[in-house]
Amino acid sequence: MTRRGKSLRVGANRRTSVPVLSVITDFLFVSIATYLVLDYGWTILFRPISLLLVAREIFYTVYLLMALTFLAVRNNARNFTARRVDHLYTFLAFSAPLFFQPSSYSGPMFARVLLEFVGLGFVVSAFLFLNRSFGLAPQNRGIKTAGVYRLVRHPMYLGYILAYVGYVLDDFSNFNIFVLAASVLFLLLRLNAEERLLEQDPAYKEYSEKTRWKLIPFLF
Repeated sequence: MTRRGKSLRVGANRRTSVPVLSVITDFLFVSIATYLVLDYGWTILFRPISLLLVAREIFYTVYLLMALTFLAVRNNARNFTARRVDHLYTFLAFSAPLFFQPSSYSGPMFARVLLEFVGLGFVVSAFLFLNRSFGLAPQNRGIKTAGVYRLVRHPMYLGYILAYVGYVLDDFSNFNIFVLAASVLFLLLRLNAEERLLEQDPAYKEYSEKTRWKLIPFLF
């Protein structure tokens, strides 16, 4: 296969560059997550906010702490992507939502609360089943097929999108719609990069035959 078409490199000539890219991606995520955990903690403890916002901030804090924990104890990667653009998609996917801005307009409370908390529920559930197989840039750290992974192959991404839509309904603006579109685009690019890598594992091929939908049941 040509260099352009090959997404997986495990040869000696690529072993030095790929881990560096992964380390950089992990470092950026850990830095952002640590900052957000401290910010959410400050909000919960010292800022006058509503009970609903406190619950949301606690949920986000739990999610980030889980991500940091599983990142620290995760399994070694069996395979990994060597495509620099895949690491870029990963970084943009987890950093783009940081650009959401508060707005004076809020949509229907029931819809925005439901979407946001259902989305966060999917994310936390996916973390619990993914456990030590969690990673950032496309890597194979073990195939998980139980729990929410029986519904779609990327339930965590589904959860992110639902939570993002809920946030935009809560703080509706043209700018936030643009950020939402960008966030979803980068998630889809990251998803496709993961699929391209994981399909090289026979266990994942078998799993994908049983769990047909990548992201949204009966649609995609």
